[in-house]
Amino acid sequence: MSVRKFVGELERVESSLAQGTEGPPVLATFLVTTSMDAVDYVARFRAVLSAAIRTANQADFDSETISEALIPDWFAEVTCGSIAVGRDDEASSGSRHYVSRRGEEPWELQDWLFCFDPQLRGWAWWDLTRLSHSTVLLWVDSSGEPAFPCEEFRWLAYACGAKNVDGPVVRRLSEWRQSRQDPAT
Repeated sequence: MSVRKFVGELERVESSLAQGTEGPPVLATFLVTTSMDAVDYVARFRAVLSAAIRTANQADFDSETISEALIPDWFAEVTCGSIAVGRDDEASSGSRHYVSRRGEEPWELQDWLFCFDPQLRGWAWWDLTRLSHSTVLLWVDSSGEPAFPCEEFRWLAYACGAKNVDGPVVRRLSEWRQSRQDPAT
C-alpha cells in the first residue's frame, strides 16, 4: 500500500470526518456487534488505534522491539498470545470471541505492533459509523482490494469488546457519505 494512504490517518481516528470529505472511490467495511454501548466501544477502539498509529509514527521497524508505552494497559493485558482473563471484562470477552470465531490464538503485542509498519499494512483507517446501540461499521481504505491482510485489524476490533466482526465488505464512498447523514459518533 502506498504510504500516502496514511496521510491524515491519525486525524481521522481522533475525530469523525465531515460528510463532504473526498476519499477513495471504494472502502472496505467491517460490521462489529458488541455487548456494550456503541459509544463506549467507539471510545475504546479509537484510543487503541490512535495509540498504535502514534507508536508506528515513532517506531523503528528495523529494531527488535517497538515501544508499548502508549498502548492502553487493558489492551496490552489481553494481547499476550494466550487466553488471559484480564481485569477488563470487555477485552477478555472480546479475546475469547476472537479465539472461538477465528480459530486463532490471541495476538502478541509486539507482533501486533509490527503490523503497523506502513510498508506492510494493507489498510488505512477511514472512519466509523454507528448503526445501533450495539453495532458499528468500521471503514478502512484497502486501495479497493476486497481481500487484504487485516487480521491485526480484526484482533483490534475484538479485543476492544466485539462479540462478532464480519467483513471486509467493499462499499462505495457514496455509501459512506450516506451513512454520515445522521452522524452518531
